[in-house]
Amino acid sequence: MKNFIMYLFSIINNSGKCRHTNALRSANEGYCPDCGVYLKKYYYVLRCSCCNHKREAARAVFGNKNEIVPVSKYCPVCGGAEFYVEKYEQLNLVDISYAIEVKEEFSFENPDFSGESTTTVWVEKEEVIEENIKDSAPLLLINYNKPAGMLGTMSA
Repeated sequence: MKNFIMYLFSIINNSGKCRHTNALRSANEGYCPDCGVYLKKYYYVLRCSCCNHKREAARAVFGNKNEIVPVSKYCPVCGGAEFYVEKYEQLNLVDISYAIEVKEEFSFENPDFSGESTTTVWVEKEEVIEENIKDSAPLLLINYNKPAGMLGTMSA
């Protein structure tokens, strides 16, 4: 019931934005058909810092809307109040009841992904290459003029 009330508050607070309800039903990334924004789907699981027990989680109603907070104030197993959040791209079957699905907007113009790559080439001086060839083992010369499958010695 507490999650439902928090969900209603989040709908009221975000009434002007697209909630991407029709997006990413069968895929993990793609474009929202309602607003055209590129999205990626992630799953978040909240765990206790002390005993690593999975805890029920919800999105924050007040403050930062993207923050994930536990439903109960303390861990039901050890009583600890501290927690951490794990982020997954694929959902494990055992995490279904604890995971929160989040559709995050992704921008290709993000500084982390510039779409450009740089290539660096180092060129050695010719003198160094010639010295390495002289110092290396003698080259093996193979006669390729014989037809395939013909074995034998060459007569001079």
